[in-house]
Amino acid sequence: MKLAKNHLLVFMLTLLLSTLACQLFSKPDSEPTREPFLQTTRPELVFTPDTLPDAEAGVPYEVTIQISQNETPVGDFLIVEGGLPDGLTYEFVEGEDNARIFGVIRESGTYKFKVSVWCYGTNVSGQTGEKEYTLLVK
Repeated sequence: MKLAKNHLLVFMLTLLLSTLACQLFSKPDSEPTREPFLQTTRPELVFTPDTLPDAEAGVPYEVTIQISQNETPVGDFLIVEGGLPDGLTYEFVEGEDNARIFGVIRESGTYKFKVSVWCYGTNVSGQTGEKEYTLLVK
């Protein structure tokens, strides 16, 4: 009985080694087909309006900054440099493609600020973009 188990073990090892040798040293019948490498590029985000309308101190002001060409929802839309004049509020709702600026400006002047947007990614990082604006308050 012990001899039969040894023969079975030797047979199994021989079969395994033969299979491995065939796989390692055999040339395939044909080369596998390969798909061409595709590199996708995403369009840049577009900010609208390109320039902000002038404002007047003491008069209600409202403008919506919209982005387009985004392929996924907007994750954040924020002011990263500069700031708004006193009296204005900046409002963004996650997932929306715009931010709203509204309120009553108290003092005239020139106010510069930069907005930054990032969109959610899918299999790669999402789109990002920045835009500088100047608001003239008369």
